[in-house]
Amino acid sequence: MGSGTGRSARKRRNSGRSRRPERKHRVSTTKKRSSVYRGGTRRDPWLRRAASAGWEAGNAAPPDSGASAFHASALQQSFAEWMNESIKEKPGYARMKRLSEAYAQGYSDAAGRKDRGIPLPLRGSAAAVVCASSEEDSIDAVLRELERLPLRQIIVVLNGCRDRSYALARKHRRVTVAYYPDLLGHDVGRSLGAKLAEADIVLFCDGDMAIAAEDLAPFLYAVDAGCDVALNDLNGFLPLFADQDEVTRCKSFLNAVLSRGDLGANSMTAVPHALSGRLLRQLDLRHLSVPPKAQAIAVLEGYRVEAVHAVDVFSGNRRRAGNTGRGNSVAGMIIGDHAEALGEVLRRRGVSGLKPPLSRKDVAMRRNAM
Repeated sequence: MGSGTGRSARKRRNSGRSRRPERKHRVSTTKKRSSVYRGGTRRDPWLRRAASAGWEAGNAAPPDSGASAFHASALQQSFAEWMNESIKEKPGYARMKRLSEAYAQGYSDAAGRKDRGIPLPLRGSAAAVVCASSEEDSIDAVLRELERLPLRQIIVVLNGCRDRSYALARKHRRVTVAYYPDLLGHDVGRSLGAKLAEADIVLFCDGDMAIAAEDLAPFLYAVDAGCDVALNDLNGFLPLFADQDEVTRCKSFLNAVLSRGDLGANSMTAVPHALSGRLLRQLDLRHLSVPPKAQAIAVLEGYRVEAVHAVDVFSGNRRRAGNTGRGNSVAGMIIGDHAEALGEVLRRRGVSGLKPPLSRKDVAMRRNAM
């Protein structure tokens, strides 16, 4: 009985404390902030600082009207300002991503709303170009991921649509749609989209595959740090050379000819990739319709070309009649693009790629001279 009385007394004392308003306020605030310190934040002082800075910015954030583009949102602006003031040397993407996540978590907790945007400390402006045809099953998801990034423009080049892709794209207020009723051909949309883009960084995606914003951000970040062509690093997904198809071998061969064997089979043929405004201002944008040729020109003219991040686009690639099976039409087109790129390399190096065939007389004379 004595033990029970003691528990009752402690319960009354604890109950009395919980009714004190100042204590209740402190407990609720601490509980709300505790979610910021997950994933090792307590062990890393810089992540703790990022979370605290995000918390302070979230407390001071204006009401979210939902009308402003994310690139100009309070979260994006405040994170960029904090990074510029607090960190002198720009960290690598893996480190920056953790700082961004901690800051965004603190911001969202303090502001009382879930902001799925990914803030990036970009010095320049960014845009995205999406090439799409009849992609009603994926275009909405593609655009939702792009809207999580600090992009000034999102340009969708729709061509030859026979479904609801146009209507779905138009529902996104931040999207500019360039519509062509007829099919333009593979990669032509890249040239058209690049002409419409007005940014220091242009990210290129396809409308048939939704890629998480976390896997798109590294391409923006790399170009902002000085890269001119930020490629998708697919080497880790490829089989051994003996098992590779002819398209993959063409990509590797072109890079070897360009003395860029370090790139392996990485190519502007694959998305996502990002290009600098510096390159786009100097490049004839028609070359973007032949991605290997554009890549070769970038290398030959001394632009910085790097494979910056790995995104598996093989498993999620939409299967079509024209891109499956040995010797399919898409593979033939890509091989032809690489032949055109090699022709450009030979021309610029002063080498004649094609020599006229010897006559039967010349062949006989050379044989007899041996």
